[in-house]
Parts: sequence; structure tokens; C-alpha cells
Amino acid sequence: MMLLTDFFFYVLFAASVFVYGIGINRSFSISEHPRQLLNGAIKMFISISSSSAITYLIAVKILLPVHLTEAYPLAAVLVFSTISIFIESVVRITTKKSAAEYTVAILSVLLGVNESSSLFECVVISCFCAVSFLISILVFYMLRKKFANKAAVIIISLCIIIIAMHFWNVSWFSNFGGIG
Repeated sequence: MMLLTDFFFYVLFAASVFVYGIGINRSFSISEHPRQLLNGAIKMFISISSSSAITYLIAVKILLPVHLTEAYPLAAVLVFSTISIFIESVVRITTKKSAAEYTVAILSVLLGVNESSSLFECVVISCFCAVSFLISILVFYMLRKKFANKAAVIIISLCIIIIAMHFWNVSWFSNFGGIG
């Protein structure tokens, strides 16, 4: 049940792309040609899941006992860079194509480590942020097809989507008929 609620929260209701702005520019630019997304998506999920797990373990087992939890972003960048470079080199050797995606993946790792309370939850939240990034690419692609690449209309549609996803968070909706 926790997995389902996390999915709905981090992919749909509070999608990291629409709420935090993680990768909104990149998803908008990738949405022009989303067919070449498979290699990058596989690499992104492998690097996000492994680096978020290792970063969480470093933060909990090493940084927390010595009261240096503020340094976990540095650890995340170092771990993610190492894993990402290794996976990128393997992808380039095997497929002869680049699958580089850095900012969305590292910010997903940081968000997962910051908002989790267990190792499993950290990996799940980080991967759900990547799923919301991929879904936003499809949303932008559909909006581009619908409005024939008119950037202003696409941005207005994005604003409407964000408002529609967060209408329930308005204070007068949160207490239906309750007093106080």
C-alpha cells in the first residue's frame, strides 16, 4: 500500500518535474524527439537506483553517527558521478550512442535521500522521480503535437496542469464542512 501511495504522490500529485522543477527544461527539449529515450531511461534507472542506495547507506551509516548529515549532497554527487561515468562508458561501448542525463538523475537522488526514512523508500522515491520525468516528456510531446509547437500555448497548458494537480491543496478544500 505504501508503494502505491508513493507512486501516486511522486509521479502524479507531486510530480518532481511539475512541483520542484526537476528537469522541466530537459523534458521540454527531449519532447521534440522522444523516440531515442530508451537507452537514456535504462541508464537513468540503473544509476539512480544504485547511487541512491549507496548514498543513503553512506548518509545513515557514516555521516549520521559523526553528525555530518549536511554533507550528504557531496557524497551523492561523488557516488552518482562515479556510477554514471561507469554506466555511460558501458553504454557508449555497447551501443555507440550517448545516454548522458545528469541533472535530472542527481536531483532525483538528492530528493530520494532527503525525503526517505528507509533504504527501500529512498530507492523507490528516486525511481518514481525518474518516472515522473519520463511521463512529463510524454505530456510535453502530446502538447507539442496538439498545439503544433506553439511554445506559449504549451507553457500555459503546463500551468493549467500544475494548478489542476494541486487544487486539493488549497486550504478551504482541505476541511470539507469541518469547523476550525
